[in-house]
Amino acid sequence: MAHFERGAVMRTASAEVRAGGKGIDAARVAHSLGRKAPLIVLVGDRDADEYCRLLFDEKADFRYTTYLGSIRVATMYLEENSTVTTIVNEEGPTINESDWSKYLSEIEGEIKPGEIVACMGSFPHGVTQESITELVNLVHKRGSLLLMDTAPRFLSFGLFAGVDIISPNLDEAESVINAASEDFFTGDIRDGVQRAKNAALKLCEMGVKVALVHAGELGTALAYKSSVDFLPAFPVKVVSAVGAGDSLAAGFSLKSEEQGDVTQMDTIDWRLSLAFGTATASASCEMGRAGDVDPVRVAEIFKQIRD
Repeated sequence: MAHFERGAVMRTASAEVRAGGKGIDAARVAHSLGRKAPLIVLVGDRDADEYCRLLFDEKADFRYTTYLGSIRVATMYLEENSTVTTIVNEEGPTINESDWSKYLSEIEGEIKPGEIVACMGSFPHGVTQESITELVNLVHKRGSLLLMDTAPRFLSFGLFAGVDIISPNLDEAESVINAASEDFFTGDIRDGVQRAKNAALKLCEMGVKVALVHAGELGTALAYKSSVDFLPAFPVKVVSAVGAGDSLAAGFSLKSEEQGDVTQMDTIDWRLSLAFGTATASASCEMGRAGDVDPVRVAEIFKQIRD
């Protein structure tokens, strides 16, 4: 739309319905790069058929389990000739222990040893500390690492349970560290480089093995053990930054797995993985649709970052 105005009646020039979610965005990156990334999605039984049709039309490799109810919807308003995007997220469903157990069983059947399982996006109501601990233990039992990119409350659950990799933005990271509210984030990145580095190191002190902390257009901090680095963002003409963090997590995971058994963590060049993740995020920003990347452009940006 030309402009989003509160309290006004507006028309959009066009609209599109897609199967959404951070994990789906990450899987789209993998698919665009010719890599396998099976999706395990939890969907409401009332509209599961439509949701799965959308994924099928994208040729996504997916499995799903259901809960009673409707799928959570996010509505995004993109303004023309602007990077301003307004997003309205619905509250979402509540699931029970049986729903969660079915979902974990489906996940278990897909995990291969020595890989990264990416747990990304909002959890439904009903997911508790015990639920997240079950997930972490399941991934570890199968000989893999778990990456989480979710709301601060669930990141805290993950830290308590022994999650391996987390990928929050700066607001989320500081919320976890300070046990602060997650209801209002400003996107303030003043002194963002140092704050992101400090946050990444602190998250490792709190138990995570690899911490990625995103400071918006400034770039991303990476901490592993007691070492921290910062990789600046690559400058591109941004069409939309929605899903950029999802694309970064996908690229990071793919490049890490490319280097071998990721559970042998000292053998992985995590900065190299972050460089590739940054390239995928930058290429995604140029496309305007979350998770879509041009593999040629990703390779081009990755080369420039490494050079």
